[in-house]
Amino acid sequence: MSRDAVKFGRMSKKRRDRLQAEVLEQLEQREKNREQNREQNREQTREHREQTRENREENRDHRERPENREKGEKGEKWEKRDQDRAAPVPPQPPPLWRCPPLSPAVPAGCPGRAWPAEEATRRGQDGDSAGTAGTGPVPLPGAGGVPESPAGLEIELLTQSVLLSHRATCHPCAEDIQGHRWATFSPEEIRAYQSQPMAAMWQRCARRVTEAIERVVEFAKRLRGFRQLSQHDQIVLLKAGAMEVVLLRMCRAFDATTGTVLFEGKLAGPELFRSLGCPELVASVFDFARGLSALRCSESELALLSALLLLNAGRPWLQDRPRVARLQGQIDVAFRGLLRRTRREGILPRLPAPGRLRALCSQHLEQVQAFRRLHPAGVSAAFPPLYRELFAPDAADGPAGTR
Repeated sequence: MSRDAVKFGRMSKKRRDRLQAEVLEQLEQREKNREQNREQNREQTREHREQTRENREENRDHRERPENREKGEKGEKWEKRDQDRAAPVPPQPPPLWRCPPLSPAVPAGCPGRAWPAEEATRRGQDGDSAGTAGTGPVPLPGAGGVPESPAGLEIELLTQSVLLSHRATCHPCAEDIQGHRWATFSPEEIRAYQSQPMAAMWQRCARRVTEAIERVVEFAKRLRGFRQLSQHDQIVLLKAGAMEVVLLRMCRAFDATTGTVLFEGKLAGPELFRSLGCPELVASVFDFARGLSALRCSESELALLSALLLLNAGRPWLQDRPRVARLQGQIDVAFRGLLRRTRREGILPRLPAPGRLRALCSQHLEQVQAFRRLHPAGVSAAFPPLYRELFAPDAADGPAGTR
């Protein structure tokens, strides 16, 4: 681990966030200056071409005058004789050390899979624990990290916005999660939850899911490039991917030792949710969280994986698919770069298949519809508006869970 990484890990969260914000601001200013220089160069090139064209026209007018035409013909003969005498010299390429570096390849399109498609060629070390490794700023261009090129700088800016957005919208934060490791529900509290009516428990869980989705929406809005997409495509991506990101983030609050998850301030097992009436769904959610928690993903890895889930160019009904694919490709490059730096390529083949997340979301939709059939009049009162819009819309609003 580098000295900068160690020093960064000892900083307070407030100072760390401030430093990351300053890095992002500096990178954006650098990109702005670069664009201004490019515009100045283009303007100078246009002026040079215009001046050259004007000079050429003046010379042509001068040669076409009767008193200058004869002189011009003689001059051309002398010029041609001098050119014939001179040996042709082919232009030489510039020295290799002066050639500009190649820009890193950014995929023009991405497959419909949410995770990166290729598998790692070798297994990395899984020693970095969640919330500690890889949380600092990625190396700056020109400092041994991403090459200082337009493509590399754009990936750098996008990466910093992903990490800052994740840190600002994840609740609870990693420090707070550690503080709840010993808070568990008593047997009396568990029985109280189990004795609640089904509608009351569904309403309670729907509120917690809605709060998590609202944070995912805020996460997406802070991502560099997301707000530049059309409103239609933003909604399509959020409807299709918000619940997947909520399930991904759930592994942060999962305690693998006890098989419990943080719920309303304490660690709860599957038995706490018995009154929901969907034990298969609860078991599937806990199994997913257990498997993902075993990978011990860092906060930076979870941030980039969350962005990959949201910016998925394979979602149906997108209007500007190439633009989404470009953002997804840049995040994929950043994610792989992070794994190379931390020697964590081995987690790639161990990530849950994208189909499993989609199946889990479909299972959730089925249970919502089953609850709605049992309580047709109580859906509007039981579910928050955002939850109802995503998972239990009216018939006029179209199907739920846009994919």
